[in-house]
Amino acid sequence: MKAFRCTYREPNGTVRSVRIEAETQAEVVEGLAARDYLVLSVVEEPAGLRRRWWRRSRVKIKADEVVLFVRQLATMIDAGMPLLQCLQTLEDQAEPGDFRSVLHGLVEDVTRGRSFSEGLANHPRVFDKLFISMVRAGETGGFLAEILERLATHMENAAALRRKIKSALMYPAVVMTVAVGITVLLLVKVIPVFERMFQESGAELPLPTRVLIGVSHGLREWWFVLVPLMGGVVWGLRWYGRTPRGKMRMDRLKFKVPIFGTLVQKVAIARFSSTLATLLQSGVPIIKSLEIVAESSGNEVINAVLREAMERTERGEQVASALRNSAYIPRMVSKMVEVGESTGRLDQMLGRIAAFYTEQVNTAIAGLTALIEPLLIIFLGVVVGGIMLSMFLPIFKLTTVIS
Repeated sequence: MKAFRCTYREPNGTVRSVRIEAETQAEVVEGLAARDYLVLSVVEEPAGLRRRWWRRSRVKIKADEVVLFVRQLATMIDAGMPLLQCLQTLEDQAEPGDFRSVLHGLVEDVTRGRSFSEGLANHPRVFDKLFISMVRAGETGGFLAEILERLATHMENAAALRRKIKSALMYPAVVMTVAVGITVLLLVKVIPVFERMFQESGAELPLPTRVLIGVSHGLREWWFVLVPLMGGVVWGLRWYGRTPRGKMRMDRLKFKVPIFGTLVQKVAIARFSSTLATLLQSGVPIIKSLEIVAESSGNEVINAVLREAMERTERGEQVASALRNSAYIPRMVSKMVEVGESTGRLDQMLGRIAAFYTEQVNTAIAGLTALIEPLLIIFLGVVVGGIMLSMFLPIFKLTTVIS
């Protein structure tokens, strides 16, 4: 099977370039002609190019590259440069790699007369619906440079929020990993030494020591069962978390987790209000904005609330009516949205909500960071200290008997 790069014109005049696999070039031409397409060119791709295309489909482009591209493009368009010339310049200065290939595809699409938003839609792995809808609104309204600046700011704020959350979770994750490693090392290497010593003494062992020795035996003798079992459990939970019902239950459970539940709620509210405000400020209609945000809030519980809000808006109701009925949306948020709808400044009110909850997230992360450290120290002390105490209890008992 060979791969061909085909360019054709549809009956409505749209020119497209696609990759088709077939045995021969004639087979490709016949297939396109049967669909009433006018074939412009059919070129066979080299085998090396096919391998690079397959490898690119697996590579995820960094968000920083996209943000830099958007910033530079906005600056060049604002300076009066034509869009095609901007894209060609950015392609020329881009480093060889996956993102440069994306830019090359955008240049080809714009050269063939397609709009910029249509070219972006051909790369859904790089540009999401939010990105494409805002660019389309900017093209329609004639203020693409302003939209791109706003979009870049939104992406930078979202990336900054993600980095703060990851950095807050990194420390407990590392400590937990070290704790598990130390525990396994003690169970596998240290406890067997004490066990042989206790057997030679013939003394009766306390219950905690017997339990710990039993756990050590189970880990050393059944590791080939326990390891795949734990891997299967993790895989099963991840698979269940990808199903619609599982994702809903998992996301609902996140709100109920002690200490972290409030943070998850604040992050979800900050994300959806910021995204919705950005879309509305860019001129995207309210129903389309709600549809986009309902797919990108990052929490299925919030997505369900936003989908209900979209349905109510289509029936002529207010967005605030759906937010009021949700137990996961604070009363303050629904009241501010209601005021924004009543005064015709919903985008500004959503921006204030996003700013408030972003600040709340920063404060919560700082507080959690200060709280987690002593809690982890106590946890390590209990785990490691409990194991060592269980091992030394028989020694203390034997010393007492000898005395």
